[in-house]
Amino acid sequence: MTDVVLDLDGVLSTRDTFASLLVAAARRAPLTGIRSTSELVRWVRAGHDVPRHAAATREVARALLRGVTEPTYDALALDVGSRLGRVAARPSMVEVAARARDAGAHIVVATGSEHRLAAAFLAAAGVEHDLLLASTLRWTPSGPVFDRHIRGDGKLAALRDAGVDIERRRFWTDSFDDFPTARAAASVVLVSPSRHSAERYRASGLETTTIR
Repeated sequence: MTDVVLDLDGVLSTRDTFASLLVAAARRAPLTGIRSTSELVRWVRAGHDVPRHAAATREVARALLRGVTEPTYDALALDVGSRLGRVAARPSMVEVAARARDAGAHIVVATGSEHRLAAAFLAAAGVEHDLLLASTLRWTPSGPVFDRHIRGDGKLAALRDAGVDIERRRFWTDSFDDFPTARAAASVVLVSPSRHSAERYRASGLETTTIR
């Protein structure tokens, strides 16, 4: 069995886990959500531009999580991650991870979602893994901000920093955001990619397998 690297959002999860957490945070503090309208608009308008969208994600996270303490965030991440792990896990990919684990594969989950949120999701979904690489937050007087945001080139850098031999692994993703990692991987499986992502991968000339 080939060792694998699995993306989280869109692959193991059918929903964007961090976006779900931000929605939950906005519902708990509606006034903060209203005050964050400009950041939300920039987030939506960023579209498929990875650097622009990543920057907008950091801005909207700072805005919607303004004033949130670390214990409060921990509770929110556990609540949202556990709920999504129960209701939004993709059964076919949970099975892929389980079969790979049973066959002795080394499993890495690499995601731009936040680490505590991702860990709660994986625990609730029952996805056993050897390593989780996820974005991290640090706390400032006004609330949390991203310390490391592993999207685009950042995901490949995080894998290399962790000593993960991506060149010898199968990479499962749904997004063209992950093209730098896909290009370095031994093989690539696209999991229910959007039309945009499928077209971009096709245009890149990179050989991939697609499952729906």
